[in-house]
Amino acid sequence: MPSRALLLLALLLLGACSARSAPGLTTAGAFDRLPDEIAGFHKTRPDETAGSGLVARFANPNRASASIHALPPTARGDARDGEDGPEVSAAVEVFARATIVDAASRRENATLRHFGARVAEAGPAARCLDVQVRGEIPRRQLGCAAMLERRVFVVTVVAPETVEPRNGARDPLLAVTMRLLGALSGQPPGVGPGSAEPALPLPAASPPPPPRRAPLPPPVLLGPAYRT
Repeated sequence: MPSRALLLLALLLLGACSARSAPGLTTAGAFDRLPDEIAGFHKTRPDETAGSGLVARFANPNRASASIHALPPTARGDARDGEDGPEVSAAVEVFARATIVDAASRRENATLRHFGARVAEAGPAARCLDVQVRGEIPRRQLGCAAMLERRVFVVTVVAPETVEPRNGARDPLLAVTMRLLGALSGQPPGVGPGSAEPALPLPAASPPPPPRRAPLPPPVLLGPAYRT
């Protein structure tokens, strides 16, 4: 999986430019709200060298991973949970630029798709960026940002292309991302109605190459035919 150092640095630089204000949801409080396990992802606490903006990491045996970042609280006193404010837009833009720079440094192609999503019918809304990366290791990078308790939280999920078997409109990676945002917003981490999804499966083994066809025998050369 690609390094997230560039993304983390960009998010921290973005947060450093924000005006100081009264703290909202703390990173420690956000960590406690997150479940220990979700759809096969297991939570770990980042070490001190990761910086104050990294809330938690999640790892899956199928080589997929997730991370949750928190930007400093906004100075706007009228910020509401789930609003599509300038801080949310800026966070997604930073994620997009960091992803493009990382892909370009690896000489990979990246396709970006912006869209909006909602944690639940009555839950907060999020702005998301879906990135399909084509290179030596094809993968998908999904990032969603939401305003929660006057702070922007960004959830990013990175997974090899082989671990995302889509079934109609169901999207396992987006479901995991929305459940993590839901837990951060204070909702129970359980699966909501209509959003049940199994743990992401392990990557399937590469199919064996097709058997080589035996070479055809050389054609039999016949001489000219004579009529008697």
